[in-house]
Amino acid sequence: MSVKSFKFVSPGVFINEIDNSFIPKSADKIGPVIVGRAKRGLAMQPVKVESFSDFVTMFGDTVPGMGGGDISRDGNYQSPLYGTYAAKAFLNANVAPITYVRLLGQQDSNGASGGIAGWQTSKTPAINDGVNFEGGGAFGMWLFSSASLSGTTVLGTGSLGAVWYLNKSASVELTGTLLGSKATVTGSRYGTVIVADSSYNYTVVLSSSLHGEKTVTFNFDDTSDFFIRKSFNTNPQLTTAGGTFYPSATAKNYWLGETFEQELRDGSLIGAAGAAAILPIALSGSVSTVGPAYMRQASREAVAGWFIGQDLGASGSFNPELSQKLFRLKGRGHGEWLHKNCKVSIEKVRKSVAASTDYGSFSVVIRKLHDTDNKVEIMERFDKCTLDPTSPNFVARKIGDKYTSWDTTNRMLKTYGEYPNNSKFVYIEMNADVEAGATDPLLLPFGYFGPPRIATIGRLLALSQSGLGDGALNSYLGLPQSGAYCQGAAAKNGALMALGNNQTITPVTGALSFPVVRLRVSASDGGLSDATKAYFGMQNTRTATSTRADLSVGDFHRHWSTAITDDPTSAGQHPSAIPGIMGYSYVFSMNDVSASAAGDYSYQSGSRRKVGNHVGAVAMTTLLDAGYDSFTAPFWGGFDGWDVKKPDPLYNAGIAANATNTNSYEFYTYKRAIDTVSDPEFVDMNLLTVPGLTHDGLTGHMVDVCEERADSLALIDLASVYIPPHEAYYASKADRIGTTPTAAATALKNRQIDSSYGCTFYPWVQTRDGPTGQLLWVPPSVAMLGVLASSQAKTDVWFAPAGFNRGGLTDGAAGIPVVGVTERLTSKNRDTLYESNINPIASFPSSGIVVFGQKTLQERQSALDRINVRRLVIYLKKQISILSTQILFEQNVQATWNRFKSLIEPFLTNVKTRFGITDYRLILDESTTTPDLIDQNILYAKIMIKPARAIEFIAIDFVIASTGASFDD
Repeated sequence: MSVKSFKFVSPGVFINEIDNSFIPKSADKIGPVIVGRAKRGLAMQPVKVESFSDFVTMFGDTVPGMGGGDISRDGNYQSPLYGTYAAKAFLNANVAPITYVRLLGQQDSNGASGGIAGWQTSKTPAINDGVNFEGGGAFGMWLFSSASLSGTTVLGTGSLGAVWYLNKSASVELTGTLLGSKATVTGSRYGTVIVADSSYNYTVVLSSSLHGEKTVTFNFDDTSDFFIRKSFNTNPQLTTAGGTFYPSATAKNYWLGETFEQELRDGSLIGAAGAAAILPIALSGSVSTVGPAYMRQASREAVAGWFIGQDLGASGSFNPELSQKLFRLKGRGHGEWLHKNCKVSIEKVRKSVAASTDYGSFSVVIRKLHDTDNKVEIMERFDKCTLDPTSPNFVARKIGDKYTSWDTTNRMLKTYGEYPNNSKFVYIEMNADVEAGATDPLLLPFGYFGPPRIATIGRLLALSQSGLGDGALNSYLGLPQSGAYCQGAAAKNGALMALGNNQTITPVTGALSFPVVRLRVSASDGGLSDATKAYFGMQNTRTATSTRADLSVGDFHRHWSTAITDDPTSAGQHPSAIPGIMGYSYVFSMNDVSASAAGDYSYQSGSRRKVGNHVGAVAMTTLLDAGYDSFTAPFWGGFDGWDVKKPDPLYNAGIAANATNTNSYEFYTYKRAIDTVSDPEFVDMNLLTVPGLTHDGLTGHMVDVCEERADSLALIDLASVYIPPHEAYYASKADRIGTTPTAAATALKNRQIDSSYGCTFYPWVQTRDGPTGQLLWVPPSVAMLGVLASSQAKTDVWFAPAGFNRGGLTDGAAGIPVVGVTERLTSKNRDTLYESNINPIASFPSSGIVVFGQKTLQERQSALDRINVRRLVIYLKKQISILSTQILFEQNVQATWNRFKSLIEPFLTNVKTRFGITDYRLILDESTTTPDLIDQNILYAKIMIKPARAIEFIAIDFVIASTGASFDD
């Protein structure tokens, strides 16, 4: 310090205190990126999570696999979700947040057939003679009420009750008493119209190339032991049995998909007399690519249809489909989880009462799908929203309109939109006119567009018997090439019905409809204590008057066809322009809510156009003042992009060794997720792991990404160390150990990775799932993520994450309980592994399970061939880089150099004090930053460090001396 800094007036000694021991403020804590599947949550984008309780809220709890249950309806939890355990292991140490990338099925835009995401049955419908189907596809069962049946020629309108999905060489055909006859079918056929038995049950013959024929009796009463979902296989994975996943003894060539109990209950088709027929479903003549059995595409988001404004015109001309579109809600990355678990309500609709504006207000509420108006369960809400784009309460600003999209050219996520997302579930898309303030400010959300609907088949007429064959034909329904469709010579545009074997063909008339969720009719339904608490629009209860939710409602809003866009109201995408789609299920408007003379409020579509007592747009205030200001809309059309026929749709055995982006959607999904975090300016991380991924090309790519970033360590798993059931169900317990330490060491050497930015461990370990108590095997990356976190929490990032002090898995170092290893390694095994840079996880009789190595994958010997040193250098580079930004764009002069030193030296001193380095030297002067570098606007400094080394080998000489020897010699 210059003497000019002192103030000399009278003689004396002047002392100034200089503190060089300060510790600069650290940057935000940086943790790992974990890539994996989860029950729910935002997908294919990095999400920062601070604690495991937050993780459970966002992504769901751990999943141990073997979930069983109704997989078709409730979701696939047959394989462990290893990423959820890795998150728990790390976050339990409370040392830093994680960034989680949840996976959903993706595909390259140029992908070949093998590279397309999603699923399809093994073969789509095909007919040889108009009656006998070979192959698979989707097959629906339509039920006709006894009230709609008239004699033997009029069926009335049938309601779709269930959909089966068949693989090749399988059939699901009704059998029993023919409609209009006492005869019993001896050889059932598709299209045969069968009446319910005296117990109101139906019977089908399941025919399978695997197990022959089987007869199943069932009904649609979910309180019955014969309920259809209890009677049939609902696990799509059993259709790929007989080799890869399940043994042939448990294989099925079909699974039961959607069932629609609510609609059947409303139509008095449950527990009542009636008739039914089973027919194949496709949505166009191109049955191989359009229809519910062909779901080959990447994941897509569920949406809520466009919310529309109230009618401002004359009641007699009201058409809700022509109403002004205002906004709609789109999932932020949840796939089909959103429409299976959530719905949206608009409530508290209020006209403006302020003289300064004509814009009114309303609330947007995300609710649980299976709550009821009697017991509302709110997931999140946004109150006092307005359509005024200049207001702080503008609905887009309240909810957020930002969304991410993958840029395939630059392989990065791009964000679009104006307002940050305040909703965990959705973002808002505004109508351009509303956003521009070009619509009438009196408009308020007053209704919505329902989902697209598969076309109703309204004409069943007889053609010719030619080509139908002889024998037990009985009733056959051939259908036009839209909606439900049978392809064959005899039945392209009509229906045929024969009463008994070889009897005269009789024309049949009737129609087939596809299901639509009920809309609330009366405000008094459900016995609400206050009728104004009723939400009009979608009603999810078992009956109109019930207070219990119907669990089938989620099936109504599935993604029915790859041809349906997420916005069927856009130009050229009206539902009627899509093969097999008739239009919208409905367009709901509160303008069609009427008041009776007794003051009861009820909804009837089209009532605004009718003459009578109703609340129209002119008197909208009457409706709102009466308290009827709420309605509910569904989300629809979400899709996860997974192959539902596989326990783990990303299983390693399904990714070929030579897989690429274009020939494997599994490979592309993983690679896109890894590439998402490849930019260090987009995501901060110091570790990267994809637990359970063992594909050499992808794990090698992880190491490459970390090396290119130069600030992260890839924690990878090796192939075939343990083969879990979802990879090969049929394997014996002995066969699940797919390699040996020697073979694993050789395989890794042959890969020639040679990078200090990667590491790996051996073997797998056993843990206990917290929520269920179930034991399961997890890859070592899961346990090691916990060890790295707990080691850092106990000491620092530069201490070796191994040994009995910090690597004792039995003692809880993993953050999750570890109770076993797939292989007990001998001393020779450990030597073999360690020589090949594979870190052993050892099991000792007296000491338990311990991590017994900390090498990186670097072949050359240097300080960086150890994990603790690599993590030290990553830490130093990242922290010094952050500190250095404080002098960026400052003048390149000595004073700035001194400031730089004053930032960095205390930091390095602190690391030295904490045993990260034994010594260091910082050089920044004219010898580093030369005049020519100054002319290039460059400050150049050198930092030399001596990393502290961990003790890995202890050598002790025991000298045995004779009695007379002196220890001083």
